[in-house]
Amino acid sequence: MIFFILLSLLMCLIVFLYLRQKEARKNFPPGPTPLPFIGNIHQVGFDLRTAFTKWSKTYGPVVGFNLGGQESVVISDFDILSEVFKDDRYSGRPKNLQEVFSAFFGNKNEKSTGGIVFSHGSHWKEQRKFASRTLKDFGVGKTAMQNVINEEVAKLVEELEGETGQPCDLRLRTNLSIVNTLWQVLNGEKSDLNDPRMKRVFKSTTEFIVSNSLSGPIMIMPWLRHLPYFNGKFEESRRSPQEMREVTSESINRHKATYQEDHQRDFVDSYLKKIQETTDTESSFYKENGEGNIQRTMMDLFGAGSETTATILCFAFNYLIRFPAIQERIQAEIDEVIGNRTPSLEDRAAMPYTDAFLHEVLRFSCIVYTTPHATTEEVTLKGYTLPKGTAVYANIWSIMNDPSHWNKPEKFMPERFLDAEGSFKKDERCIPFLIGKRYCLGQNLAQHELFLFLTGLLQKLNFATAQGDPSLVNIEPVVGFMHQCPEYQVILSNRVSSPPPS
Repeated sequence: MIFFILLSLLMCLIVFLYLRQKEARKNFPPGPTPLPFIGNIHQVGFDLRTAFTKWSKTYGPVVGFNLGGQESVVISDFDILSEVFKDDRYSGRPKNLQEVFSAFFGNKNEKSTGGIVFSHGSHWKEQRKFASRTLKDFGVGKTAMQNVINEEVAKLVEELEGETGQPCDLRLRTNLSIVNTLWQVLNGEKSDLNDPRMKRVFKSTTEFIVSNSLSGPIMIMPWLRHLPYFNGKFEESRRSPQEMREVTSESINRHKATYQEDHQRDFVDSYLKKIQETTDTESSFYKENGEGNIQRTMMDLFGAGSETTATILCFAFNYLIRFPAIQERIQAEIDEVIGNRTPSLEDRAAMPYTDAFLHEVLRFSCIVYTTPHATTEEVTLKGYTLPKGTAVYANIWSIMNDPSHWNKPEKFMPERFLDAEGSFKKDERCIPFLIGKRYCLGQNLAQHELFLFLTGLLQKLNFATAQGDPSLVNIEPVVGFMHQCPEYQVILSNRVSSPPPS
């Protein structure tokens, strides 16, 4: 008898939630019908990218859906996305992701407004403004950074030249070199690339991104982390960000111990000075909030800045061993423009095919295939009503693979970024670093690193697949938080030195 009463109550609750959800979704964009509690999780699985592509073909450029109670829309049209992401009202972050990332990267005694990535409103604006200005002050996006980058390239080349003729895994090697550039900007010091702990942090960061998904159960319903089974999975995933937290925390503490008010050595010093100067109790830099935000911001910049660029570079060399003719053409351009001297950022303007290749790498790999914003108030989008707090996803993968705009988007073709005369041709729909208010802060640094690492390595070395036949090379991305490059090995050989250009 009790069982049937409980079953009846449960059915009544489900009906009530369904009707309330239906009422709340009046004038909401069309999309798949959600179920109570879980929304459209059963139709997504662990692959948002495929679901978004399918839904856009069925329902149009703006699709409404629900993930575990979070009302959401996905935008697959470039023009609509450009308009929306330039609007402050769409610059929030979904509450479920704010909660789960705070649990992953924070600790229970910390006060924080979310750093840069997961703050919103006035707190996000002041954090981003400060970070953007300070990173520029310390050389990010400026040609002065190329000496730091080229030093890391030279060390990597020397290391790889000692490993010719045998299978080599580039992934962790490029990660360690690239992160040292960013580490110097943030901390004013070089990391010990032979330190097993640092290698473990970089490796576990990659594994964290591969093993988790934006559509995973804990990401959608953070409260699941408190339940048996899910709690174990959560704690296992949490080890990587917490180890990164320890590394960045130690650096912050070293800076506090040696801080000089009249001399800021790097980003951390500048942040500490900002905390000391802030008297506004509502500011994200004020006292405890500032202490929590410096930790979160360092993790945001360190984790995202190093991992994304290293991943893109791994994709680049994966494509080069798959398409050796492209490698030969880039090396011919290097020989003609650079010769034996150290590559310079100014060389890029004279190397249209290399520039086109890098843009095609960014388009084809599309490592950030989607990104979630959220509405900060009720808004009207193309006649539809989006309540405050609606998650707004950008379908970047679809935009950069739209066959109505891109010729044969499924094929890797650098030539799509060249005009009839062979000059580089930019395309506004190539948006690997996103667009609008929350575009990637590290865009310029990433572009500089990609060009200098690519040209510096190809100037000295040839790269071939360890499988023998280039057609066997797998170039399909692994879907996690972002696209990861599939595992592969290369066979290195030294290039014959080229004469300097006349």
